[in-house]
Amino acid sequence: MTSRRRLKKEIDYVVSDLVIDCFTYTNLYQKPNDAEALEIVQGTLILRNELRDLANHPEKRAESESVKSHYDNIAKTLVGGVEEGYGKLGKLVNEEAKS
Repeated sequence: MTSRRRLKKEIDYVVSDLVIDCFTYTNLYQKPNDAEALEIVQGTLILRNELRDLANHPEKRAESESVKSHYDNIAKTLVGGVEEGYGKLGKLVNEEAKS
């Protein structure tokens, strides 16, 4: 198990990559007010805040859950949320490429 500090840094790193990619998309296609890309950013930042809160407060875990499985679940949730965000961004890019 990695340290709590390392987990929080990884959360920030992975989320920042997705946020940067969303802003790159809006700048590349000259659509700075693209609401869909901004919704992805907003959802990703909400996920980041929730995951960091869970990492900072392991006492919020379920009664039957060990500390190790709690942090493993945080990592799985992070990966799932970021994959979902990249999926949505990929659809936007594909739609724009077809235009």
